[in-house]
Amino acid sequence: MGTMVNFDNTNQAKKITEIKNKEEESFVERIAQKFNLPYIDLSGTNIETDALATLPEDQARNSRIAPFKIVGKDLYLGVKSPNLPETKKVLETLSEKYTLGVHMVSQRSLEKAWDRYADISHAIMTQGGMLDISAEELEKIAQNIKTNKDISGELEKVFTAGGAKQTTRIMEIIFGGAIATKSSDIHIEAQDEQVRLRFRQDGVLQDISVFDHESYRKLLSRIKLLSEMKITQTKNAQDGRFTIDYDGKEIEVRVSVIPSAYGESFVMRILNPDGIKVGLENLGIEPRLFEILLKEIDKPNGMILTTGPTGSGKTTTLYSFMNKVYNPEVKILTIEDPIEYHLEGISQTQVNRSKGYDFLSGLRAALRQDPDIVMVGEIRDGETASIAVNASLTGHLVLSTLHTNSAAGVIPRLIDLGVSPQILAAALSVSLAQRLVRKVCQNCKYQESPTPEEEELLRDILKEAVKNGKPIHEYNIAVDQEIMLTRGRGCDVCNGTGYKGRIGLFEAIITDELIEELLGKEPSEQEVRRVAEKQGLLNMREDGVIKILNGSTSLEEVKKVVDLYIKNITKTDADDTSHNNETFDTTPIINTQSMNPQALFNTKSVEISLLIDYLRKLEDEQTLNPEKDIRHNIKLVQTTILDLLKHTQAEDMFDASEDFAETHKTFKRFSDDLSELYEHQKQNPHIDMSQKLRRVREEIENHHTPAQM
Repeated sequence: MGTMVNFDNTNQAKKITEIKNKEEESFVERIAQKFNLPYIDLSGTNIETDALATLPEDQARNSRIAPFKIVGKDLYLGVKSPNLPETKKVLETLSEKYTLGVHMVSQRSLEKAWDRYADISHAIMTQGGMLDISAEELEKIAQNIKTNKDISGELEKVFTAGGAKQTTRIMEIIFGGAIATKSSDIHIEAQDEQVRLRFRQDGVLQDISVFDHESYRKLLSRIKLLSEMKITQTKNAQDGRFTIDYDGKEIEVRVSVIPSAYGESFVMRILNPDGIKVGLENLGIEPRLFEILLKEIDKPNGMILTTGPTGSGKTTTLYSFMNKVYNPEVKILTIEDPIEYHLEGISQTQVNRSKGYDFLSGLRAALRQDPDIVMVGEIRDGETASIAVNASLTGHLVLSTLHTNSAAGVIPRLIDLGVSPQILAAALSVSLAQRLVRKVCQNCKYQESPTPEEEELLRDILKEAVKNGKPIHEYNIAVDQEIMLTRGRGCDVCNGTGYKGRIGLFEAIITDELIEELLGKEPSEQEVRRVAEKQGLLNMREDGVIKILNGSTSLEEVKKVVDLYIKNITKTDADDTSHNNETFDTTPIINTQSMNPQALFNTKSVEISLLIDYLRKLEDEQTLNPEKDIRHNIKLVQTTILDLLKHTQAEDMFDASEDFAETHKTFKRFSDDLSELYEHQKQNPHIDMSQKLRRVREEIENHHTPAQM
């Protein structure tokens, strides 16, 4: 009976409270009519945290105002009385930025709206786009989060608990987890029934968690507001940025939002200053090249160019160069797009194309600032290239990046941009190419024997290196050593991936006397590569193999970024006569048996003309149908040239001819070029080969000897 009495008393108390609430709301509704304002009861209205964020909580409470909805520049809010002096003052301030929709509300409605401030109290948003998560809170998160599973577990707790602070807590875990696991990017992707959260770690995306669309929408609104994006714009891409104040340093977050089929997909790049503090010594540059680079960056003038795809670490390398040479007596100025990391003591400027400040105008202005070292984010056009080259000749050290696939591609690319080869010889110091590979986790690494195919591949590369005079013994590597591969089993330290951290693969070409001599001939990429092999520096293939054999990375990682197959004519290539169950007909495309032996010597002969016509026809076919596999055709041309060499080589009449010997050597090089094309097509069967074919054809067309002049 006691329980029944308490229950009845509780019901009676609830009824009394409901009556009082109705009376209060009725009273406020009548007052609203006198002020000629609309009335609203916020007890049944969704209070948007985006609206609350337009007014700090202390101001809202002091002025008796509660923002509850925002649509673009339209801000809807409730007030206790429009006549209160503090209320009038705040309304005037807000009206300068928003179109206000003022409603009369009860004290109960105000309290209900103000309670929602708790949802954003843990992440204080300032006017400067700063997400200020307390160091204590992030430290606590870092203690709880060591692996991706920990992040997933913490998020699951928040989704289960719910509550007013859910969105804030989700943000704390996501950003705290990303920092703790050294993630570079956060991907949040809306799908049909759920939303996917992924982190990019060591260059590879890892699944973290999934959550519901309601939580996603709240999170997206918060991120948009923080990044100063338009909350109501959902059909167009937007970019923004904000800052996390963490452990005494500012971590920039770049945000990109694009529309997708089920909402909006957004990616946040975490620019942690600690990420560029690896030091030049720890990038993975081999000792011989490292010593050369130290000497080059210590010179008062010259140009060092880095190449590689997006995400290959070019910016980190350039920053490492600048950090290495910086001292108070040196002025360093940068032109970047955008500024990713702020470097102490270095003047950094950011490209702003809408205001006419691009790399070209930035470089021109920079040279008027009397810098010692200039870093240009990217050389994209002929004018920028020309000014950069001239700057290196007038007492400046120029650092920049260029879009080519290899170090050997830098010189042809600059010549294509209009830089004079003679000037380039004096200006360009080093061409550097790089890629990034993941390092094997030291906590769970193990070794195993390679397959026969893997061992043969690695030994062939070592043999080729020794043949070209590369000092592989300096790395405690020998051609005949036992080969073991290092891999990772996967553990908590590496989030089960078997990899932890990344290291660079590098190749470089120094502009020495041999390269300078070659520049006068406007060389192709292959010609630059052949001459550079004599410098004794590891190419990227060899650098990758050294790092595989010393246990730094795995064969699988290097294969992802470097073509490990040596480009030359081998028995295996000659015997490779099948493709899609078809037999390759390797009969020469011209009759070499009955041709005049002088044909190879005379590029105006009928035989050579037929060869050129065949290449031109093949080139045209590739232009029209770039996905066609033409290995068969390339092999025919290669076989024809080899037969030409074989046939003419037997003629005594040429034995004493220096001109013929040079021509013979040149056509042997053409055969090597075709071997490279064959291997490239073998690895990429559906890539357009027309430009590469054109280069070989033009080289044959342009070939001549003194006897022809």
